[in-house]
Amino acid sequence: DPQYFYTLTVPLIVAYAISIGSVLLLPRLGNLRLFAYLQLDFDVLLISGIIWITGDIASPFSFLYNLAVMNGAILLFYRGAFFTAAFSSLSYAGLLIFSSLPVRGSLLWPLPMPVVMNIGSFFAIAWLGGFLASKLSETEKLLKEKQLDYQQLDALKEALLQGIGSGVAITDDDGRINYFNGQARQLTSLHEGVVKGKKLNEIFPGLTYEFDGRKRVKNIVADE
Repeated sequence: DPQYFYTLTVPLIVAYAISIGSVLLLPRLGNLRLFAYLQLDFDVLLISGIIWITGDIASPFSFLYNLAVMNGAILLFYRGAFFTAAFSSLSYAGLLIFSSLPVRGSLLWPLPMPVVMNIGSFFAIAWLGGFLASKLSETEKLLKEKQLDYQQLDALKEALLQGIGSGVAITDDDGRINYFNGQARQLTSLHEGVVKGKKLNEIFPGLTYEFDGRKRVKNIVADE
């Protein structure tokens, strides 16, 4: 029935409109945590509306609650995941109970079965999503700390090598230049971009150092 398709487009249009409005509103907000909770609430209400439109207990779209729970875990970790799972459980159970009572006049015993199964999946995904999101957050923090340490060491190396009065060229194990300090550039009139990646004996043809013979040696080798 085409009317069925047109009915389904209504929540889609509403969702896109609110998403666009949220993008425009986001830079002007101060309390992002509260805004994240409101977004999650809207997701759950939107999903409940889709389930109501598409057949209540017979609707195949109850799995969309799990996506909202995952969004909660990504945005707010465990707290957001379990908050969304709880709100989804209340909304789903309330929707099915409300839709069944006017038709049947009483609550039949098979009705709680899909409710219990779906609610169990909500909280299971909330725990798993919160765990994965928290681990990802910890990994990102460690990575940022390592990057900061690396930047500090790189700045220290740059300061030390630039302060040396002699020209310094650093190569990898294959003899390809990966650093050329300012004094070396001044002595050779070569920019670092020209020499970087080239073998040292291409820049200094008289150099006869055998890089291939010392690849297995773990020590740093310095030749003047």
